[in-house]
Amino acid sequence: MSGIVIAVYSSFFLALAQASLKKSYKELEPSVAFAFDALLGILLWIPLALYFGINPLSIPRVIPYAILSAILSEALYFYALSKGQLSVTSILLGTYPIYTIIFSHFINKESLTTLQLLFVGITILGTLITYIPSKLNYKELIASRSIVWPVIAAIAVGFSDTFSKQIINITSDYTFLFVLAFIQLPIALIYLRIEKQKIGNNLKRISENIYDYKNAIAGSLFNIVGTGLLWVSFSKTLASIASPITATSGALVLVLALIFLDEKISLRQILGIILAITGIIGLSNFI
Repeated sequence: MSGIVIAVYSSFFLALAQASLKKSYKELEPSVAFAFDALLGILLWIPLALYFGINPLSIPRVIPYAILSAILSEALYFYALSKGQLSVTSILLGTYPIYTIIFSHFINKESLTTLQLLFVGITILGTLITYIPSKLNYKELIASRSIVWPVIAAIAVGFSDTFSKQIINITSDYTFLFVLAFIQLPIALIYLRIEKQKIGNNLKRISENIYDYKNAIAGSLFNIVGTGLLWVSFSKTLASIASPITATSGALVLVLALIFLDEKISLRQILGIILAITGIIGLSNFI
């Protein structure tokens, strides 16, 4: 039960991150946005992990898994989110829980009961329904090459999260967070080099016009909190259950927009939100 609650909190912060990061791509390159994440991970995850306790003897064993996670679940996700139409990439990236469930079944031997599988399916269905925009040209979608990276990223996230769950079970969630915080920094520097971005120049530009980059800063902060909660939730429940719940951040974005921005949402999106909430409630009662 506690794992589901933590996953719901994770989804909430990831929703705030998603809303902010989408806007931040108008201001910054994906590599720079990811660098913000890496820096905030150092500032937030390391003190938190040290406070709750880590297992120093497990650090060498965690490093390969942390590298895998930093590349596949973090950097590649940022890259894919910047490709193509945002409405399309969001739909495709939102399918990652499906791959997490498949990989977790074969790699981690996770098995869901029929009832759990039903509610997981309802949660994923509701999430995907909320992502679909009111107007979507499916012929253009199929013909577009922009769908390739989001699909690759969704599969990569599912694959990486499955192995992260494996090492978290063996060691601990805060040991994983501690190592990941350090690993993200060199990965971010490599990513910056690939995109030919200089972190010093970008930091100077951002510090001089910090208000103009509020979305990037806020998005990175929320993403670090939400991702940290995701890994903690993995230590409390199955990845096959936590992953679909955290993916409902897309539905929460719509709810936040409705409440705070008075934006209109369609009946189809309302149905998606109801299905996602129904799935979470069902999982919380039948786990």
